[in-house]
Amino acid sequence: MFRTHISNRYLKEDKVIAAKTQWELEQKVKKQKQRWKEKELKAKEQTEVEKMKAMAIADTKGALEHIEEYRNLLHFSLHRKHALDWDKLYNKDTYQDEEPELETFIELINVPKEDKFIEFFFSSLTTKRLTKQKEAERQYHNAYTDYHSAKNEFLNEQKEINESVDQFKLAYEESIPPFLERYFGAVINQSTYPKGFEKNFNVQYVSDAKALVIDFDLPGPKKVPDIIEYKFVLARKEITLRTMKKKEFEEHYEDIIYQLTLRNIYECFSSDYASTTELIVFNGWIHGVDTSTGQDFHSCIVSLQATRSEFLSLNLEKVVPKDCFRNLKGLNAGALYQLAPVRPIMELNRDDKRFVESKEILAEINSIPNLAAMPWEDFEHLVRQLFEKYFATVGAEVKVTKASRDGGIDAVAFDPDPIRGGKFIIQAKRYNQVVPISAVRELNGIMGDEGAVKGILVTTSYYGNDSREFAKGKPLTLLDGANLIQMFKDYGYNVRIELRKNEKAN
Repeated sequence: MFRTHISNRYLKEDKVIAAKTQWELEQKVKKQKQRWKEKELKAKEQTEVEKMKAMAIADTKGALEHIEEYRNLLHFSLHRKHALDWDKLYNKDTYQDEEPELETFIELINVPKEDKFIEFFFSSLTTKRLTKQKEAERQYHNAYTDYHSAKNEFLNEQKEINESVDQFKLAYEESIPPFLERYFGAVINQSTYPKGFEKNFNVQYVSDAKALVIDFDLPGPKKVPDIIEYKFVLARKEITLRTMKKKEFEEHYEDIIYQLTLRNIYECFSSDYASTTELIVFNGWIHGVDTSTGQDFHSCIVSLQATRSEFLSLNLEKVVPKDCFRNLKGLNAGALYQLAPVRPIMELNRDDKRFVESKEILAEINSIPNLAAMPWEDFEHLVRQLFEKYFATVGAEVKVTKASRDGGIDAVAFDPDPIRGGKFIIQAKRYNQVVPISAVRELNGIMGDEGAVKGILVTTSYYGNDSREFAKGKPLTLLDGANLIQMFKDYGYNVRIELRKNEKAN
Protein backbone atom coordinates (compact mmCIF):
# COMPACT_ATOMS: atom_id res chain seq x y z
CA MET A 1 0.00 0.00 0.00
CA PHE A 2 1.07 3.59 -0.77
CA ARG A 3 0.26 6.17 1.92
CA THR A 4 0.63 9.92 2.46
CA HIS A 5 -0.53 12.49 4.99
CA ILE A 6 -2.12 15.74 3.77
CA SER A 7 -3.75 18.70 5.59
CA ASN A 8 -5.58 21.99 5.06
CA ARG A 9 -4.41 24.71 7.37
CA TYR A 10 -7.43 26.99 6.83
CA LEU A 11 -10.00 24.23 7.57
CA LYS A 12 -7.73 22.71 10.23
CA GLU A 13 -8.33 19.25 8.75
CA ASP A 14 -5.87 16.48 7.95
CA LYS A 15 -6.16 13.01 6.42
CA VAL A 16 -4.09 9.93 5.62
CA ILE A 17 -4.58 8.78 2.02
CA ALA A 18 -3.90 5.13 1.08
CA ALA A 19 -3.84 3.47 -2.36
CA LYS A 20 -2.56 0.34 -4.10
CA THR A 21 -0.52 2.28 -6.66
CA GLN A 22 1.33 5.57 -6.78
CA TRP A 23 -0.90 6.83 -9.60
CA GLU A 24 -4.05 5.97 -7.61
CA LEU A 25 -2.61 7.75 -4.57
CA GLU A 26 -1.96 10.91 -6.55
CA GLN A 27 -5.50 10.87 -7.93
CA LYS A 28 -7.00 10.47 -4.45
CA VAL A 29 -4.84 13.27 -3.08
CA LYS A 30 -5.88 15.50 -5.99
CA LYS A 31 -9.59 14.81 -5.40
CA GLN A 32 -9.29 15.40 -1.65
CA LYS A 33 -7.52 18.73 -2.13
CA GLN A 34 -10.21 19.79 -4.63
CA ARG A 35 -12.95 18.92 -2.09
CA TRP A 36 -11.07 20.90 0.55
CA LYS A 37 -10.68 23.86 -1.82
CA GLU A 38 -14.43 23.93 -2.52
CA LYS A 39 -15.18 23.62 1.18
CA GLU A 40 -12.66 26.37 1.96
CA LEU A 41 -14.24 28.73 -0.56
CA LYS A 42 -17.69 28.15 0.96
CA ALA A 43 -16.29 28.69 4.45
CA LYS A 44 -14.62 31.93 3.38
CA GLU A 45 -17.82 33.10 1.73
CA GLN A 46 -19.75 32.31 4.89
CA THR A 47 -17.16 34.09 7.00
CA GLU A 48 -17.42 37.15 4.75
CA VAL A 49 -21.20 37.03 5.00
CA GLU A 50 -21.01 36.88 8.78
CA LYS A 51 -18.56 39.79 8.79
CA MET A 52 -20.87 41.89 6.66
CA LYS A 53 -23.87 40.97 8.83
CA ALA A 54 -21.92 41.94 11.94
CA MET A 55 -20.77 45.16 10.26
CA ALA A 56 -24.34 46.04 9.32
CA ILE A 57 -25.52 45.42 12.88
CA ALA A 58 -22.67 47.48 14.35
CA ASP A 59 -23.16 50.32 11.86
CA THR A 60 -26.89 50.35 12.54
CA LYS A 61 -26.23 50.57 16.26
CA GLY A 62 -23.79 53.45 15.71
CA ALA A 63 -26.20 55.28 13.41
CA LEU A 64 -29.07 55.00 15.91
CA GLU A 65 -26.80 56.18 18.72
CA HIS A 66 -25.76 59.15 16.59
CA ILE A 67 -29.39 60.05 15.94
CA GLU A 68 -30.11 59.67 19.65
CA GLU A 69 -27.31 62.14 20.44
CA TYR A 70 -29.06 64.72 18.25
CA ARG A 71 -32.42 63.94 19.83
CA ASN A 72 -30.91 64.71 23.24
CA LEU A 73 -28.94 67.84 22.42
CA LEU A 74 -30.78 69.89 25.03
CA HIS A 75 -30.96 67.28 27.79
CA PHE A 76 -27.27 66.49 27.37
CA SER A 77 -26.46 70.12 28.11
CA LEU A 78 -28.73 70.38 31.14
CA HIS A 79 -26.57 67.97 33.15
CA ARG A 80 -23.32 69.84 32.69
CA LYS A 81 -21.67 72.93 34.14
CA HIS A 82 -21.03 75.65 31.60
CA ALA A 83 -19.29 78.43 33.55
CA LEU A 84 -15.61 78.67 32.69
CA ASP A 85 -13.43 76.82 35.15
CA TRP A 86 -10.89 79.54 35.82
CA ASP A 87 -8.69 77.19 37.77
CA LYS A 88 -8.14 75.03 34.70
CA LEU A 89 -6.99 78.03 32.69
CA TYR A 90 -4.04 78.68 34.97
CA ASN A 91 -0.68 77.26 33.98
CA LYS A 92 0.42 75.19 36.96
CA ASP A 93 3.20 73.28 35.26
CA THR A 94 6.51 72.92 37.04
CA TYR A 95 9.78 73.39 35.21
CA GLN A 96 10.88 69.88 34.28
CA ASP A 97 14.60 70.21 33.60
CA GLU A 98 16.93 69.51 36.50
CA GLU A 99 19.52 72.03 37.61
CA PRO A 100 22.96 70.98 36.35
CA GLU A 101 25.59 69.85 38.85
CA LEU A 102 29.34 70.32 38.58
CA GLU A 103 29.94 66.64 39.39
CA THR A 104 28.13 65.64 36.19
CA PHE A 105 30.59 67.58 34.05
CA ILE A 106 33.58 66.34 36.08
CA GLU A 107 32.52 62.80 35.17
CA LEU A 108 31.74 63.76 31.57
CA ILE A 109 35.16 65.37 31.01
CA ASN A 110 36.74 62.53 32.98
CA VAL A 111 38.62 64.81 35.36
CA PRO A 112 41.07 62.62 37.35
CA LYS A 113 40.96 62.74 41.12
CA GLU A 114 43.74 64.64 42.79
CA ASP A 115 46.63 62.45 43.91
CA LYS A 116 49.12 64.67 45.72
CA PHE A 117 51.74 61.95 46.06
CA ILE A 118 51.86 61.08 42.32
CA GLU A 119 51.48 64.70 41.20
CA PHE A 120 54.42 65.66 43.43
CA PHE A 121 56.66 63.66 41.14
CA PHE A 122 54.79 64.32 37.85
CA SER A 123 53.76 67.97 37.59
CA SER A 124 52.35 67.37 34.12
CA LEU A 125 49.57 65.33 35.70
CA THR A 126 48.64 68.31 37.82
CA THR A 127 48.51 70.51 34.75
CA LYS A 128 46.37 67.97 32.90
CA ARG A 129 43.98 67.60 35.86
CA LEU A 130 43.61 71.35 36.30
CA THR A 131 43.03 71.84 32.56
CA LYS A 132 40.22 69.27 32.56
CA GLN A 133 38.87 70.70 35.83
CA LYS A 134 38.73 74.15 34.23
CA GLU A 135 36.93 72.78 31.14
CA ALA A 136 34.40 70.96 33.34
CA GLU A 137 33.75 74.16 35.30
CA ARG A 138 33.37 76.13 32.06
CA GLN A 139 30.80 73.70 30.65
CA TYR A 140 29.01 73.60 33.99
CA HIS A 141 28.85 77.40 34.14
CA ASN A 142 27.39 77.58 30.60
CA ALA A 143 24.84 74.86 31.39
CA TYR A 144 23.95 76.57 34.68
CA THR A 145 23.45 79.90 32.89
CA ASP A 146 21.34 78.29 30.12
CA TYR A 147 19.29 76.39 32.70
CA HIS A 148 18.38 79.49 34.72
CA SER A 149 17.76 81.52 31.57
CA ALA A 150 15.34 78.89 30.25
CA LYS A 151 13.72 78.49 33.66
CA ASN A 152 13.23 82.24 34.06
CA GLU A 153 11.72 82.41 30.57
CA PHE A 154 9.36 79.57 31.48
CA LEU A 155 8.37 81.24 34.77
CA ASN A 156 7.87 84.61 33.10
CA GLU A 157 5.64 83.08 30.44
CA GLN A 158 3.72 81.20 33.12
CA LYS A 159 3.30 84.40 35.11
CA GLU A 160 2.12 86.23 32.00
CA ILE A 161 -0.46 83.54 31.24
CA ASN A 162 -1.77 83.44 34.81
CA GLU A 163 -1.94 87.22 35.05
CA SER A 164 -3.93 87.29 31.80
CA VAL A 165 -6.36 84.78 33.30
CA ASP A 166 -6.73 87.01 36.37
CA GLN A 167 -7.34 89.99 34.12
CA PHE A 168 -9.85 88.05 32.00
CA LYS A 169 -11.76 86.90 35.10
CA LEU A 170 -11.85 90.37 36.65
CA ALA A 171 -12.87 92.00 33.36
CA TYR A 172 -15.74 89.50 32.91
CA GLU A 173 -16.98 90.05 36.45
CA GLU A 174 -16.84 93.83 35.93
CA SER A 175 -18.88 93.48 32.70
CA ILE A 176 -16.32 94.89 30.27
CA PRO A 177 -17.91 94.17 26.82
CA PRO A 178 -14.93 92.73 24.87
CA PHE A 179 -14.23 90.34 27.71
CA LEU A 180 -17.90 89.40 28.06
CA GLU A 181 -17.87 88.49 24.37
CA ARG A 182 -14.69 86.52 24.94
CA TYR A 183 -16.22 84.79 27.97
CA PHE A 184 -19.49 83.75 26.32
CA GLY A 185 -17.61 82.80 23.16
CA ALA A 186 -15.46 80.47 25.25
CA VAL A 187 -18.58 79.01 26.90
CA ILE A 188 -20.14 78.17 23.54
CA ASN A 189 -16.83 76.97 22.14
CA GLN A 190 -16.23 74.49 24.97
CA SER A 191 -19.70 72.97 24.66
CA THR A 192 -19.55 69.37 23.43
CA TYR A 193 -21.59 68.32 20.40
CA PRO A 194 -21.96 65.02 18.53
CA LYS A 195 -19.14 63.90 16.27
CA GLY A 196 -19.22 65.68 12.93
CA PHE A 197 -21.13 68.70 14.20
CA GLU A 198 -19.55 71.83 12.71
CA LYS A 199 -19.64 74.74 15.13
CA ASN A 200 -19.35 78.30 13.83
CA PHE A 201 -20.69 81.33 15.67
CA ASN A 202 -20.22 84.98 16.62
CA VAL A 203 -21.25 86.81 19.77
CA GLN A 204 -21.66 90.48 20.56
CA TYR A 205 -22.52 92.23 23.81
CA VAL A 206 -24.75 95.33 23.80
CA SER A 207 -23.92 97.25 26.98
CA ASP A 208 -26.96 99.57 27.07
CA ALA A 209 -29.40 96.67 27.02
CA LYS A 210 -27.16 94.24 28.93
CA ALA A 211 -27.90 91.95 26.00
CA LEU A 212 -25.92 89.21 24.30
CA VAL A 213 -26.50 88.56 20.60
CA ILE A 214 -25.52 85.10 19.33
CA ASP A 215 -25.26 84.37 15.63
CA PHE A 216 -25.00 80.60 15.28
CA ASP A 217 -24.63 78.60 12.06
CA LEU A 218 -27.15 75.78 12.16
CA PRO A 219 -26.61 72.45 10.40
CA GLY A 220 -28.44 72.12 7.11
CA PRO A 221 -30.74 69.14 6.55
CA LYS A 222 -27.96 67.24 4.75
CA LYS A 223 -25.68 67.65 7.81
CA VAL A 224 -28.16 65.97 10.18
CA PRO A 225 -27.93 62.15 10.49
CA ASP A 226 -30.96 60.30 9.09
CA ILE A 227 -29.73 56.71 8.55
CA ILE A 228 -31.71 54.29 10.72
CA GLU A 229 -30.51 50.95 9.35
CA TYR A 230 -27.60 49.31 7.53
CA LYS A 231 -29.24 46.24 6.00
CA PHE A 232 -27.29 43.26 4.64
CA VAL A 233 -28.80 41.84 1.46
CA LEU A 234 -27.70 38.21 1.13
CA ALA A 235 -28.72 37.79 -2.51
CA ARG A 236 -26.43 40.65 -3.61
CA LYS A 237 -23.96 40.31 -0.76
CA GLU A 238 -24.03 44.04 -0.12
CA ILE A 239 -25.12 46.50 2.57
CA THR A 240 -27.87 48.97 1.76
CA LEU A 241 -28.98 52.06 3.71
CA ARG A 242 -32.43 52.80 5.06
CA THR A 243 -33.14 56.39 6.05
CA MET A 244 -35.97 58.09 7.91
CA LYS A 245 -39.18 58.68 6.04
CA LYS A 246 -39.59 62.24 4.75
CA LYS A 247 -42.14 63.40 7.31
CA GLU A 248 -40.29 61.75 10.19
CA PHE A 249 -37.04 63.44 9.18
CA GLU A 250 -38.66 66.86 8.79
CA GLU A 251 -40.00 66.65 12.35
CA HIS A 252 -36.60 65.37 13.54
CA TYR A 253 -34.79 68.27 11.85
CA GLU A 254 -37.13 70.90 13.29
CA ASP A 255 -36.72 69.46 16.79
CA ILE A 256 -32.93 69.68 16.47
CA ILE A 257 -33.06 73.36 15.46
CA TYR A 258 -35.35 74.25 18.37
CA GLN A 259 -33.12 72.32 20.77
CA LEU A 260 -30.02 74.12 19.53
CA THR A 261 -31.73 77.46 20.03
CA LEU A 262 -32.76 76.71 23.62
CA ARG A 263 -29.45 75.02 24.42
CA ASN A 264 -27.27 77.99 23.49
CA ILE A 265 -29.38 80.44 25.46
CA TYR A 266 -29.38 78.09 28.46
CA GLU A 267 -25.62 77.57 28.39
CA CYS A 268 -24.93 81.31 28.32
CA PHE A 269 -27.40 82.20 31.07
CA SER A 270 -26.36 79.28 33.30
CA SER A 271 -22.67 80.13 32.90
CA ASP A 272 -23.18 83.81 33.74
CA TYR A 273 -22.49 83.58 37.48
CA ALA A 274 -21.76 87.33 37.68
CA SER A 275 -25.21 88.12 36.23
CA THR A 276 -23.76 90.38 33.56
CA THR A 277 -26.48 89.66 31.01
CA GLU A 278 -30.23 90.25 31.28
CA LEU A 279 -31.25 89.45 27.71
CA ILE A 280 -30.06 86.98 25.09
CA VAL A 281 -30.99 87.01 21.41
CA PHE A 282 -30.21 83.86 19.44
CA ASN A 283 -30.16 84.04 15.65
CA GLY A 284 -29.88 80.70 13.89
CA TRP A 285 -28.34 80.98 10.42
CA ILE A 286 -28.18 78.45 7.63
CA HIS A 287 -25.94 78.03 4.59
CA GLY A 288 -27.68 76.64 1.55
CA VAL A 289 -28.18 76.80 -2.19
CA ASP A 290 -31.21 78.41 -3.82
CA THR A 291 -32.29 75.65 -6.20
CA SER A 292 -34.08 78.16 -8.44
CA THR A 293 -30.95 80.24 -9.07
CA GLY A 294 -28.11 77.93 -8.04
CA GLN A 295 -26.73 80.73 -5.84
CA ASP A 296 -25.41 80.22 -2.31
CA PHE A 297 -27.28 81.94 0.52
CA HIS A 298 -26.74 82.54 4.23
CA SER A 299 -30.05 83.26 5.91
CA CYS A 300 -31.45 83.52 9.41
CA ILE A 301 -34.26 80.95 9.83
CA VAL A 302 -34.93 81.26 13.60
CA SER A 303 -34.62 84.15 16.03
CA LEU A 304 -35.45 84.02 19.73
CA GLN A 305 -35.22 86.60 22.49
CA ALA A 306 -35.37 85.65 26.18
CA THR A 307 -34.80 87.47 29.45
CA ARG A 308 -32.82 85.92 32.26
CA SER A 309 -35.78 85.65 34.65
CA GLU A 310 -38.24 84.10 32.18
CA PHE A 311 -35.75 81.67 30.72
CA LEU A 312 -34.29 80.39 33.98
CA SER A 313 -37.81 79.82 35.30
CA LEU A 314 -38.40 77.19 32.59
CA ASN A 315 -38.21 73.49 33.38
CA LEU A 316 -36.19 72.52 30.33
CA GLU A 317 -36.16 68.87 31.40
CA LYS A 318 -39.83 68.59 30.49
CA VAL A 319 -40.47 71.14 27.74
CA VAL A 320 -41.22 70.25 24.15
CA PRO A 321 -38.64 72.42 22.35
CA LYS A 322 -41.00 73.59 19.60
CA ASP A 323 -43.74 74.51 22.10
CA CYS A 324 -41.22 76.31 24.30
CA PHE A 325 -39.90 78.27 21.31
CA ARG A 326 -43.40 79.39 20.44
CA ASN A 327 -44.23 80.28 24.04
CA LEU A 328 -41.18 82.57 24.11
CA LYS A 329 -42.48 84.24 20.91
CA GLY A 330 -39.63 82.99 18.74
CA LEU A 331 -39.62 83.88 15.06
CA ASN A 332 -39.59 81.42 12.17
CA ALA A 333 -41.33 81.29 8.80
CA GLY A 334 -43.20 78.02 8.40
CA ALA A 335 -41.59 74.60 8.49
CA LEU A 336 -37.90 74.89 9.32
CA TYR A 337 -36.79 72.25 6.82
CA GLN A 338 -37.91 74.68 4.08
CA LEU A 339 -35.19 77.09 5.32
CA ALA A 340 -37.41 80.15 4.92
CA PRO A 341 -35.61 83.31 6.09
CA VAL A 342 -36.77 85.63 8.89
CA ARG A 343 -35.46 89.00 10.06
CA PRO A 344 -33.40 88.64 13.27
CA ILE A 345 -34.91 90.23 16.38
CA MET A 346 -31.57 91.91 17.02
CA GLU A 347 -28.76 91.73 14.48
CA LEU A 348 -25.12 91.22 15.30
CA ASN A 349 -23.15 94.25 14.18
CA ARG A 350 -20.29 93.02 12.00
CA ASP A 351 -18.81 96.52 12.12
CA ASP A 352 -16.98 95.70 15.34
CA LYS A 353 -16.15 98.84 17.33
CA ARG A 354 -12.61 97.54 17.57
CA PHE A 355 -12.17 98.07 13.84
CA VAL A 356 -10.67 101.30 12.54
CA GLU A 357 -10.18 102.85 9.13
CA SER A 358 -7.36 101.27 7.21
CA LYS A 359 -4.12 103.16 6.75
CA GLU A 360 -2.34 103.01 3.39
CA ILE A 361 1.19 101.71 3.94
CA LEU A 362 1.78 99.28 1.08
CA ALA A 363 2.25 102.05 -1.49
CA GLU A 364 5.24 103.33 0.47
CA ILE A 365 6.81 99.93 1.08
CA ASN A 366 9.77 100.46 -1.26
CA SER A 367 10.88 103.39 0.88
CA ILE A 368 10.85 101.33 4.11
CA PRO A 369 14.46 100.24 4.73
CA ASN A 370 13.67 97.68 7.45
CA LEU A 371 10.29 96.18 8.40
CA ALA A 372 11.65 95.22 11.83
CA ALA A 373 12.31 98.88 12.64
CA MET A 374 9.10 100.49 11.35
CA PRO A 375 6.40 101.77 13.78
CA TRP A 376 4.43 98.80 15.09
CA GLU A 377 1.06 100.35 14.20
CA ASP A 378 2.19 100.90 10.60
CA PHE A 379 3.43 97.30 10.54
CA GLU A 380 -0.04 96.05 11.55
CA HIS A 381 -1.66 98.06 8.74
CA LEU A 382 0.96 96.77 6.31
CA VAL A 383 0.19 93.16 7.27
CA ARG A 384 -3.53 93.88 6.92
CA GLN A 385 -2.97 95.16 3.37
CA LEU A 386 -0.83 92.15 2.51
CA PHE A 387 -3.55 89.75 3.63
CA GLU A 388 -6.17 91.87 1.91
CA LYS A 389 -4.39 91.03 -1.34
CA TYR A 390 -4.11 87.39 -0.30
CA PHE A 391 -7.83 87.04 0.49
CA ALA A 392 -9.02 89.23 -2.41
CA THR A 393 -9.28 86.24 -4.75
CA VAL A 394 -12.03 84.71 -2.58
CA GLY A 395 -13.88 87.97 -1.88
CA ALA A 396 -12.88 88.11 1.80
CA GLU A 397 -12.93 91.31 3.83
CA VAL A 398 -9.96 92.21 6.06
CA LYS A 399 -10.15 94.79 8.85
CA VAL A 400 -7.60 96.07 11.35
CA THR A 401 -8.29 96.84 15.01
CA LYS A 402 -7.48 100.05 16.84
CA ALA A 403 -4.25 100.63 18.71
CA SER A 404 -5.65 99.68 22.12
CA ARG A 405 -5.88 96.13 20.76
CA ASP A 406 -9.10 95.24 22.57
CA GLY A 407 -9.45 91.48 22.55
CA GLY A 408 -5.86 91.02 21.48
CA ILE A 409 -6.61 91.08 17.74
CA ASP A 410 -4.69 93.07 15.13
CA ALA A 411 -6.78 92.13 12.09
CA VAL A 412 -9.80 90.00 11.20
CA ALA A 413 -10.61 88.44 7.82
CA PHE A 414 -14.16 87.37 6.94
CA ASP A 415 -14.17 84.77 4.17
CA PRO A 416 -17.75 84.37 2.86
CA ASP A 417 -17.15 80.91 1.39
CA PRO A 418 -19.76 78.63 3.05
CA ILE A 419 -17.42 75.62 3.18
CA ARG A 420 -13.85 76.89 3.33
CA GLY A 421 -14.56 80.31 4.81
CA GLY A 422 -15.30 81.82 8.19
CA LYS A 423 -13.51 84.16 10.51
CA PHE A 424 -9.70 84.40 10.49
CA ILE A 425 -7.77 86.09 13.29
CA ILE A 426 -4.50 87.72 12.18
CA GLN A 427 -1.94 89.02 14.64
CA ALA A 428 1.10 91.02 13.58
CA LYS A 429 4.13 91.01 15.91
CA ARG A 430 6.99 93.32 14.96
CA TYR A 431 9.56 91.35 16.96
CA ASN A 432 13.35 91.56 16.80
CA GLN A 433 13.89 88.47 18.92
CA VAL A 434 12.40 84.98 19.06
CA VAL A 435 8.61 85.06 19.42
CA PRO A 436 7.68 83.76 22.90
CA ILE A 437 5.38 80.76 23.02
CA SER A 438 2.97 82.84 25.12
CA ALA A 439 2.11 84.83 21.96
CA VAL A 440 1.16 81.61 20.14
CA ARG A 441 -0.89 80.37 23.09
CA GLU A 442 -2.65 83.73 23.33
CA LEU A 443 -3.63 83.60 19.67
CA ASN A 444 -4.92 80.04 20.09
CA GLY A 445 -7.12 81.16 23.00
CA ILE A 446 -8.41 84.27 21.24
CA MET A 447 -9.17 82.27 18.12
CA GLY A 448 -11.43 79.92 20.07
CA ASP A 449 -13.06 82.74 22.02
CA GLU A 450 -13.80 84.68 18.83
CA GLY A 451 -15.28 81.66 17.06
CA ALA A 452 -12.61 81.84 14.37
CA VAL A 453 -11.74 78.96 12.05
CA LYS A 454 -8.04 79.84 11.85
CA GLY A 455 -5.40 81.96 13.54
CA ILE A 456 -2.42 83.48 11.71
CA LEU A 457 0.57 84.90 13.58
CA VAL A 458 2.92 87.07 11.49
CA THR A 459 6.29 88.29 12.74
CA THR A 460 9.42 89.95 11.47
CA SER A 461 11.55 87.56 13.53
CA TYR A 462 11.34 83.80 14.08
CA TYR A 463 9.69 81.07 16.20
CA GLY A 464 11.25 78.58 18.57
CA ASN A 465 10.69 74.82 18.46
CA ASP A 466 8.31 75.08 21.45
CA SER A 467 6.01 77.39 19.49
CA ARG A 468 6.02 75.18 16.39
CA GLU A 469 5.35 72.07 18.49
CA PHE A 470 2.44 73.83 20.22
CA ALA A 471 0.94 74.82 16.85
CA LYS A 472 1.00 71.23 15.52
CA GLY A 473 -2.48 69.82 14.97
CA LYS A 474 -4.12 73.22 15.65
CA PRO A 475 -5.65 75.60 13.09
CA LEU A 476 -2.70 77.96 13.56
CA THR A 477 -0.29 79.27 10.94
CA LEU A 478 3.05 80.72 12.06
CA LEU A 479 4.66 83.03 9.49
CA ASP A 480 8.20 84.12 10.31
CA GLY A 481 10.28 86.87 8.72
CA ALA A 482 11.40 84.66 5.82
CA ASN A 483 7.78 83.69 5.03
CA LEU A 484 6.73 87.34 5.24
CA ILE A 485 9.43 88.44 2.79
CA GLN A 486 8.36 85.67 0.39
CA MET A 487 4.70 86.75 0.57
CA PHE A 488 5.67 90.29 -0.37
CA LYS A 489 7.83 88.95 -3.22
CA ASP A 490 4.84 86.95 -4.50
CA TYR A 491 3.04 90.27 -4.99
CA GLY A 492 6.04 92.02 -6.56
CA TYR A 493 7.39 93.84 -3.51
CA ASN A 494 11.00 93.72 -2.36
CA VAL A 495 11.34 94.24 1.38
CA ARG A 496 14.13 93.85 3.91
CA ILE A 497 14.18 92.66 7.49
CA GLU A 498 17.21 93.29 9.68
CA LEU A 499 16.69 92.20 13.28
CA ARG A 500 17.94 94.46 16.06
CA LYS A 501 18.56 92.13 18.98
CA ASN A 502 18.52 94.84 21.66
CA GLU A 503 15.28 96.43 20.58
CA LYS A 504 12.17 95.74 22.65
CA ALA A 505 9.50 93.64 20.93
CA ASN A 506 6.16 95.11 19.82
